[in-house]
Amino acid sequence: MSRLRFLLALLRQHALSYLAGMVTLGLTVWMGLTIPVYLQEAIDILEQNSDPAGGAFLNRIRWIGLFALAIMITRTGSRLLFFVPGRKVEFELKNRLLAHLTRLQRGYFLNNPTGAIISRINNDINGVRMMMGFGLMGMFSSVGTLSLAPYYMYRLSPQLTLYCALPIAGAFALLQLALRTMRREQLVQMKAMQDLSDFTVESYNGIDVLKSYRGFPWAERRFSDLSGALRESSIRMSNVRAFFMPILTHIANALKVMLVLVGGLLVIDGEMTIGGFMAYGLYLSMLVPPLMGMTFMLFVVQRGFTSLTSLEAVLHTQPELPPVDRAAERALPERLSVGLRADRLSYAYPDDPAHLVLHEVSFTMAPGETVGLFGPIGAGKTTIVNLLNGYLQPPAGALTLDGVDVAAISQQKLRRHVVTVTQEPFLFSDSVRENIRFAAERDDERALTRAIEAASLQADLAAFPAGLDTLVGEKGITLSGGQKQRIALARSILKPCDLLILDDVLSAVDHETERYLIEQIYSFQHARSTLIVSHRISALERADRVVVLEEGRVTALGSHAELIARQGPYRQAWLFQSEQGEALAGRPARGAPEVWPRRTEGSA
Repeated sequence: MSRLRFLLALLRQHALSYLAGMVTLGLTVWMGLTIPVYLQEAIDILEQNSDPAGGAFLNRIRWIGLFALAIMITRTGSRLLFFVPGRKVEFELKNRLLAHLTRLQRGYFLNNPTGAIISRINNDINGVRMMMGFGLMGMFSSVGTLSLAPYYMYRLSPQLTLYCALPIAGAFALLQLALRTMRREQLVQMKAMQDLSDFTVESYNGIDVLKSYRGFPWAERRFSDLSGALRESSIRMSNVRAFFMPILTHIANALKVMLVLVGGLLVIDGEMTIGGFMAYGLYLSMLVPPLMGMTFMLFVVQRGFTSLTSLEAVLHTQPELPPVDRAAERALPERLSVGLRADRLSYAYPDDPAHLVLHEVSFTMAPGETVGLFGPIGAGKTTIVNLLNGYLQPPAGALTLDGVDVAAISQQKLRRHVVTVTQEPFLFSDSVRENIRFAAERDDERALTRAIEAASLQADLAAFPAGLDTLVGEKGITLSGGQKQRIALARSILKPCDLLILDDVLSAVDHETERYLIEQIYSFQHARSTLIVSHRISALERADRVVVLEEGRVTALGSHAELIARQGPYRQAWLFQSEQGEALAGRPARGAPEVWPRRTEGSA
């Protein structure tokens, strides 16, 4: 019933087109079944020689020609009226599914691999399109023909129709058995396609890991196993069709034999005219194609229903978000005057609730301030960033903007105030220009030029073959890590905000570019406050305050001068990086390894 409601909702959106298609298709079937009536009359006139002048005979021939021409028009119209809505449904479902997926939270994507989602977007929606277009048209045409043709046949000869009904009944019984078998194999095939798609996407994304660990033989074996499972499922479905289709062909041949044997005897006995025999043969020939194609039509419809179930499971998944407090949203001003406050923020991921990754973290950020976030890998820096930008849901009351609980407002409202540049930026398969302008509220070439200069992209763009119009490839595959980070940084400059979060955006740039970018970051005017997350002390030296994290706890808080004046990981990292910088001053820079000293007794 749920699938039926889903289908009816899609049909209602294009009800007029489908109704018009049914009318034109009904006219096509009716005219196709009427032609044998005129053919019968024309042949009987010739046989009886009852019209010496030929007027009645020619009149029947004219009607046959007129109906044949009209069938060409109505058949074309019915295809357009059915196929176009099918394509529109495909377009609408893809947009609807994409919009819904963007609202789902992290937990859904952890439990549903990327390949399975891609398979739903491509294969399942294509299955729905086939059902809503070709499938529905074929079903209506087949049902109309199979319903009306026996009536016309019965009018010509009830006895011959009863003889022909026995093979047709056997064909329907075989058809039901074939459908049940194919339905089971179809579910297996869809699962195999999702598994293969998922592994292909993962292998593509992890190509560097496969190269590093020489994992291509394993990947080839795994791909072979998954594609083999898909192949075997497809072969089993082909075997079902290969077994049942010849049987249906033999049944169709049996109908022809029945026509010649029984119908010929009826003509000899004078119970059927030659014209009636010819008309009956035409009706029988009209009956065979829909009977033969019914297996494929029902398979298309069944696949569409299965695809609807798969899509419905995604569309009915609700985002794991607490209810939005509209009063809190209205209380949040367009421009922050107090700023951000983290008050004893503790957090554990839903898949491991017993393990806290953050322990009562507290700090504040007022408008106009720049705060640094420093700590080793695994200290909880990225978790704090994801809680601030709404990617993760913070505990109630732990994070506030101007005193308004972040957990009580919608993500759309939150992201009007908070903009994040991640350490692994995502670039679209588009030009550099469009990737930078992605978040821009208006088209401003001067603002675009200033953003490019602030992100130190001028030299790179000069080296690109088409400058700003250079295509960067999927996920920016044609660019270096530093270029991707700087394009993402330029993108953020075109989006005014109250809080800009820079999550280790200098990790892939050289030291000269780093110094320039640091100067630009501290002079940003589009963001009222900036949170700089970095393991490079040089990026944090000019911050108003630096929050030092270790194992999810704030172990130190103060300015750069205050933190290097006392023992602790911040001072040790500063000493290490300073020594490395001096050692590298006389030779080409190769970069220092990231070394994080163990926490010692008495460290702040």
